[in-house]
Amino acid sequence: MVKTSLSEKIAEYTLCFSLQDVPPKVQQHAKLMILDAIGGAMAAYYLKHAVSTRKVAIGFGSRPQSTLWGTMEKVGMADAVLANAALIHGMDYDDTHVGGVVHPSASVVSTAFTVGEAAGSSGEQILGAIICGYEIIIRLALAARGGFHDRGFHGTGIVAPFASACVAAKLLDLPQHVLVNALGICGSQAAGLQEFLHDGSWVKKIHPGWGSHAAIYALQLAKGGLTGPREVFEGSYGLYQTHLGTVEGVKETFADLGQKWLTAEISIKRYPCCHMIHSFSDCMFALLRQYKFTDKDIKEIECHIEKRCYHIVCSPESVKKRPTSDYGMRFSLPYIVAMSVRSGKMSPLEIDKQYMTDPAVLEMIDKVHCVEDETVKNPGHFPGWIKVTLLDGTVYQKSQKYERGAAENPIDTQDIIAKYNENASINLPQENVNRILSNITNLEKLEKMEILIQNFVIAARDDNKKGEL
Repeated sequence: MVKTSLSEKIAEYTLCFSLQDVPPKVQQHAKLMILDAIGGAMAAYYLKHAVSTRKVAIGFGSRPQSTLWGTMEKVGMADAVLANAALIHGMDYDDTHVGGVVHPSASVVSTAFTVGEAAGSSGEQILGAIICGYEIIIRLALAARGGFHDRGFHGTGIVAPFASACVAAKLLDLPQHVLVNALGICGSQAAGLQEFLHDGSWVKKIHPGWGSHAAIYALQLAKGGLTGPREVFEGSYGLYQTHLGTVEGVKETFADLGQKWLTAEISIKRYPCCHMIHSFSDCMFALLRQYKFTDKDIKEIECHIEKRCYHIVCSPESVKKRPTSDYGMRFSLPYIVAMSVRSGKMSPLEIDKQYMTDPAVLEMIDKVHCVEDETVKNPGHFPGWIKVTLLDGTVYQKSQKYERGAAENPIDTQDIIAKYNENASINLPQENVNRILSNITNLEKLEKMEILIQNFVIAARDDNKKGEL
């Protein structure tokens, strides 16, 4: 008797998934993550990568199926999802499942909205597909135990095609054998190198969307008869064996699928930078509030961080202390800590290349020293440990074991809504911002996606104002 493969189990779960089985609290949390994703997408509309990606999507001239967010233009689903996901992930301000080190909404929400619009899906169907996608993408990431990042892969880029295929297949009402083959095909599209960490290039911005783009093609190819390996995950040449060298624990990670809701573990981001840095900004803000010193009082700042994170946000030192792009800044612990001190906050406005020509900022960056320290590690979380030495010899120290948004350090619902309002209001009129909030709050009652997406339209502005925030 042939054993059920993991892809077959995932496909069956996906196509049998019902929103009625999802606890109300999980549904509410999912809506907050959707709201946060759309707010970030609207804020990123005029970023250079977003402008470029939209132009490419329009340039293909594909059959109009789904809206390019922020416009009234429609293109093919696969082209639209690439551009739309690049908006959500463009500022690295989108949510994270910290334990899996994965950004769920960038691919899952963009796929559900983009495909759901083309398919004429209801809000209830889209909410169900999103939660289903969350449960799958989180487990695919957790099965790696952080190993993707350890080997230089961007985990979201690796697992996005599989989750996106599930979301799209559910909304397109495709049969199980098509989804199983599509998951197998997605294994040949699972990619996401982290070399961008060394030069600040923008490719990570499109990783989730590229995965979703690949997923839509995989489904169409499978629907047309192309086959994919049924043991794409656990096979001896499957995803985990080739990328990590082991399949240990992979199937076990899915043992509680449908029984335990991991969607509720997704964390919001309060700062537009790598989540591994957030606790350091929190520690700095706490010290500034408590002791009232300023940047001019500081002699040195010491940041202790575990090895796995050190190589992502602290190394190589020459690059992290002199980032040359917005993404270089978002993945630089020295830059983010220095700007946290200088500004007393960390918003999209603090991610700006103009600061790299400010002598005071450069001087503060050079005062930040990063130290590899496994003793500060807190598995499944992104802790922070910081020591500030003042010019008069005074020393202040602060640590935070759990990043904000974790169950142990929760973020209030009103803070999430406030972040949405702040982001969405950058490019949208307040009446649109309010209608989007209302529609997503009542997503399961929405008849068609057009009712929501028509509020995404952003007015054009002068070319000389376009670019980075």
